[in-house]
Amino acid sequence: MEIDIQIKQQITNSEGTEMFEFTTVGTRLQKSHTYIMYKEYIDDISTDVRVKIESERVRINRKGELTLDFLFVPFETTQNMYTLANQKTVMEVTTNQLLIEQEAHSGKVYIQYSITNNNTVLGSYTYELQYKERL
Repeated sequence: MEIDIQIKQQITNSEGTEMFEFTTVGTRLQKSHTYIMYKEYIDDISTDVRVKIESERVRINRKGELTLDFLFVPFETTQNMYTLANQKTVMEVTTNQLLIEQEAHSGKVYIQYSITNNNTVLGSYTYELQYKERL
């Protein structure tokens, strides 16, 4: 099913805060869980994104020049793979807030999290996805 998607992301690290916001068209697939799929373009680089929404957790998988597979579980730290330029790194993702709202024809995911690598906090992040069926 085709959906309209609005993405808002915020990254805060030692260099300051950056905001990204864009709208796109994607696909929603309903199986035992909800899957949202879309393409993200940053600096003319295309990345395939799949968001798996379960009842109390979310997994974001990105494939492209940067590949990551992050699992977000409220108030837990998960070990996740991050690959850039054929270099694999394990990142620890701590989910501070996770909000999932789903209705018949629309939904929202809001995640506030931090990423740590080798006991160093790389930054804090927010990811917000809102979707609705195309009419």
